[in-house]
Amino acid sequence: MSGYSEPPPQRAYAPARPPGERPAHNGLGTTALVLGITGSVVGLVWALFWLAGALGLLALALGLAGRGRAARGEATNRGATTFGAVLGLISLALSGVGAVLVSKTANDATAPPVTASYRPADSSATHL
Repeated sequence: MSGYSEPPPQRAYAPARPPGERPAHNGLGTTALVLGITGSVVGLVWALFWLAGALGLLALALGLAGRGRAARGEATNRGATTFGAVLGLISLALSGVGAVLVSKTANDATAPPVTASYRPADSSATHL
């Protein structure tokens, strides 16, 4: 007898997904969620209202596009996409509040001081 034996037969592996089925395209929803969270956090700093507005607008647009994909069955993260769009709206609202606060602060800083009563100096008084 020789020490040679035949190797065991190879096992056939099943494909990861059935042929013809496409993987889910969840990138828009995930990006909308990340931008919405970031925009909402940045919106709490009222001086960065412009960044919160830009991030909120992108999150809203990508969230609505991701909801369209989820409705067509191309994506599986409908909840995350919806939450990203809602956070985009919140970020836009915080951006509006920040713009009002910055505008009010700038107007208050450039306005002349208001005194309780204004009386011109007496011209007969001597000043040192």
